[in-house]
Amino acid sequence: METKQASTRAVTGNILIVDLSSGETRVEHPQPDTYRKFLGGQGLGVDYLFRNMPAHADPLGPENILGFLPGLLTGSSAYFSGRYSVVAKSPLTGTWGDANSGGFFGPELKRAGFDAVFIHGKAKKPVYLWIKDGEVEIRPADKLWGLDITETLNALKVELGDKSLRAAAIGPAGEKLSLISAVINDYGRAAARSGIGAVMGSKNLKAVVVRGKGKIELADKNELLSVNRSLADRMKKKPSSFGKILGVILQPILPLLLRRGGMPMPDVPTMVEGFGKHGTSMLASGSSEMGDMPIKNWSGVGYRDFPMRTRSSKISDENVYRYAKKKYACANCALGCGALLDVEEGPYAIENEHRPEYETLGSFGGMILNDNIESIIKANGICNAYGLDTISAGGTVAFAFECYEKGLLTKEQTDGLELNWGNHEAAIAALVKLAKREPGLGELLADGVKVAAEKIGNGAEQYAMHVGGQELAMHDPRLNPSFGTTYVTDPTPGRHTQGGAGFNEFGLPLITLPGIEIPQTPRREFSGKGKAHAIGSKAVETMDALGICEFSSMAGEYPYLGIINAATGWGITAEEFLETGERIQDLRQAFNVREGFKPSDFVLPARVLGKPPLETGPNAKVTIDIETMSNEFFREMQWDPTSGRPSRARLIELGLDYVAEQIHA
Repeated sequence: METKQASTRAVTGNILIVDLSSGETRVEHPQPDTYRKFLGGQGLGVDYLFRNMPAHADPLGPENILGFLPGLLTGSSAYFSGRYSVVAKSPLTGTWGDANSGGFFGPELKRAGFDAVFIHGKAKKPVYLWIKDGEVEIRPADKLWGLDITETLNALKVELGDKSLRAAAIGPAGEKLSLISAVINDYGRAAARSGIGAVMGSKNLKAVVVRGKGKIELADKNELLSVNRSLADRMKKKPSSFGKILGVILQPILPLLLRRGGMPMPDVPTMVEGFGKHGTSMLASGSSEMGDMPIKNWSGVGYRDFPMRTRSSKISDENVYRYAKKKYACANCALGCGALLDVEEGPYAIENEHRPEYETLGSFGGMILNDNIESIIKANGICNAYGLDTISAGGTVAFAFECYEKGLLTKEQTDGLELNWGNHEAAIAALVKLAKREPGLGELLADGVKVAAEKIGNGAEQYAMHVGGQELAMHDPRLNPSFGTTYVTDPTPGRHTQGGAGFNEFGLPLITLPGIEIPQTPRREFSGKGKAHAIGSKAVETMDALGICEFSSMAGEYPYLGIINAATGWGITAEEFLETGERIQDLRQAFNVREGFKPSDFVLPARVLGKPPLETGPNAKVTIDIETMSNEFFREMQWDPTSGRPSRARLIELGLDYVAEQIHA
């Protein structure tokens, strides 16, 4: 297959196009200005899909296009640059769909010679792609179909005779078109959201397997390494005495501080030390106590129903770490927040399982009042093996628990399971049924809460915590309201990682840029947040398109401009950084407009809005003014608040004339 050396630094200059219906493959070579306009990752992805996929395509039909895209900096050796995106029209929401993952698959795809792989059509029988040093094969996967993720990756290594290959694959959940299924790489890193796994399954595509020895050319490798060293020096400084003694001094009053909505944040070295040891599990008990983690399917209060001293601490930091057998880091990571765990005995025994992230601890912990950490580790293992989004799967199990409590699901309908709050045995049994799409309860739950609520009826919809079909992440807007704005205004609804002012309200700004001031407003003052939310939204789109991990924020002010310019030689400014993110965000939004979606289609559940408000806890008496926050964001983005359509003039200014022609026709 003909590839070529890129004229733009940091990229290969090659995009692989695969048609599974015909079995044909070809390579395209984007113009250099395409990379500067869209970078990589979902930036390149949304440009390609908008241009090449017809409106209103069936998400599970052959017209949907599935893309695998490393970020622009992925494979460059820049710290935190190990991410890749998977893109398609989402079968879960019908909107633009994307998911993001770390590990080692993204850099390997880049070394194998490609900045993107776009997959059209549908294979007649199960297949997998084998991409090695610029060469591509579509190979039969009949023997792999039905295997879980671990079995699949191990079998591929044997079949191809290469223990070092990397693969992104689906498990049985994706094969059976579960709308909450994920793509898994490196055994436990998940491109989880948007139901992307079902798109892969609909194409009879079991895996994309990559191996490469290519090198990525950089504009100034020495400068990039120098920037890396400066970043590492800041992270490796000895933690301050403030950070070290903070927990000891505040321990007696920590629950009270958290209930009031926050606490002093440690300095960078202290955060790095804690995050490197515990990963996101360090957040679980504090988030429950302060009102961030949703409790009892969003109806409870952490310090009352799942208190830190007696319950939530059992699924947090040290009580997770005691199962750790080995730490690991994703590609080019200076932090290393991952770990492999063993539960050595008992009903939840499991080996070499990835440490559950905060979202998983919340969805299978606080959401069902489960403080049995071993059961949550097992739940994580089931989701990784079968290929499921842990946020959606946990949210769906919690929904079933509440429907059982309210009498909307009978014991007969739950296949004899008693879905009582805190019953971890029943939760694991229900999850297995969901993962296998077993007749009965498994079939009922396999496509998430929206579909399940429609099947159950009788008012079950009020207990289905989703926006646009996607289960909400484990961050409560009643504490940090701008998460609510993200949930309803981002083109991928229900997502927390898509930026905005929510992280600022949490005290963890994801991105700082020289000369760019982000307005600060009190947490629960709903007016005046539009500009901050727009800046955060644009910045995160650029971050994702670069392939940079959001946990780079743990290192303090990540030197985006220095690293981009060392890699590419472009000399971009902070203003261009944000403009690039705006271009990507506008195109994602235009995709939804072309599909016929309007802002009114995306609504926060009444419970999440605080209607009626909680009577006690950190979020007591809070009702979110989501309309004010959303409308201010739309104005800042120059999107019409009724149609959602981005301004024609602004689209043209951003070089998106072809988009303006379609959605303003």
